[in-house]
Amino acid sequence: MTSTSGRFANASVTTPKRGRSTPPIDPRHCRATAYRSLITEPLIKSRSGAMIGALAFSTLATGLLQICLPLELVQLRASPEATGLTLSMFGFGMFAFEWLWGVVADRVGYRAPLIASQVLYAAFIVLLSRVDSVALIAVSYLLASGMMVAVGPIARSYLGTALHSRLRATGLALLASQWVIAEAVGAGAGGALIDRLPIHDVMLAGAVLPLISAILVAVVFRGYTLADHHSRIDFDDKAEQSRSGGRSTVIRVLAVTATLVLLIQIGLGGELALLPLLVTNQLHMSASAAGSAMLAVGLIAGLLLVPGGNAADRWGRKPAMIAGGVLTAAGYVTYALAGNLVIVIAGAAIRAVGASLIWPAATAWIAESMPRRRHAFYMGLFGEFENIGVTVGPIIGGLVWSVAGIRTAFYAFAIAAVMAAVVAALTVSVRDVSTAHPAEALVQDLEGRR
Repeated sequence: MTSTSGRFANASVTTPKRGRSTPPIDPRHCRATAYRSLITEPLIKSRSGAMIGALAFSTLATGLLQICLPLELVQLRASPEATGLTLSMFGFGMFAFEWLWGVVADRVGYRAPLIASQVLYAAFIVLLSRVDSVALIAVSYLLASGMMVAVGPIARSYLGTALHSRLRATGLALLASQWVIAEAVGAGAGGALIDRLPIHDVMLAGAVLPLISAILVAVVFRGYTLADHHSRIDFDDKAEQSRSGGRSTVIRVLAVTATLVLLIQIGLGGELALLPLLVTNQLHMSASAAGSAMLAVGLIAGLLLVPGGNAADRWGRKPAMIAGGVLTAAGYVTYALAGNLVIVIAGAAIRAVGASLIWPAATAWIAESMPRRRHAFYMGLFGEFENIGVTVGPIIGGLVWSVAGIRTAFYAFAIAAVMAAVVAALTVSVRDVSTAHPAEALVQDLEGRR
């Protein structure tokens, strides 16, 4: 009979007594124990939390660029068309490179691509600070954006495979919250610095930030090898082999993912484009009021993402997505009915609550549904769906605005959010392991991942 009490379980073995049979060992317990070593990394005081903190410096640089480049183009007297095309390179760079970084991470692991992307990001920021023509700024911005976006698929893939399902949505929400808040802080700091220093000098100083992230990432992932990366994949492949219809499952998840992300991002992208115009053109308020509304949207969303992710971990992915879609739609309807800035900010708060529920839940569901062998690639595709939605949202909003008015455009965004909730209700399976015993939860993760 084997004694298994406390941390000395493996060291304490006694001779079996006669006449008493040894109870059979549950194979599920063995698999749960093995699985625990692979995906039970905690969020705080772990590599996951340290990675999110390390990448905050790079995100500050992104916010800095987003305030510096429009003002630089104004100083160069670029036309509105040239300005719009140049700034659109940020989105095109993400669209062109995000999937590629996912492929690279699947082949060589997380550490090297993260470090390389940050170093290259810093290099292209330096290039941006030195060029003085609109065409060169556009090319440099596209390349800088392509290096910046590497953190999307790589960081999401690591969190999606390293964290237990009861922490996964919270961890992914913390990453998204860091992006939102650090970008806002970077833009605010950049605006203050530009009042005192030349724009080129501010951008050059900002190039140091991704280098700090690269150094910190190297420290955080010290000791993490390609063998560690492949061990996660190989273990998960054994679980996937026991499931039938794996390929059809992946195709189904991708189809649901594309639908969900596009419906959500249509509204979020349209909001970014049309909310300032709603405040200034429809409500006849000042530009500072529009800026206050946008600041409220960013800060409220950033602060609520982590609690929303925690709610998705506690309630389950499906209930959080349904509730989030309904609340997001309510926020857009509040925008459409707004007659003053207070109601606009109230709409921003309602929309932020909804987005904080649906977005972490959807991201976590996608992260835990994809095959681990090409996990970073699939998370890159997830990012591409985001990019498409952000691009299409303003176009749809503009078309509806031209036909029926700007308030109607927000009603259209509300319809898209309700459709996202309906898609989640009809296609996302209930798999809530938050209340299960830890060993049982691990077995459910291993055998019932969906």
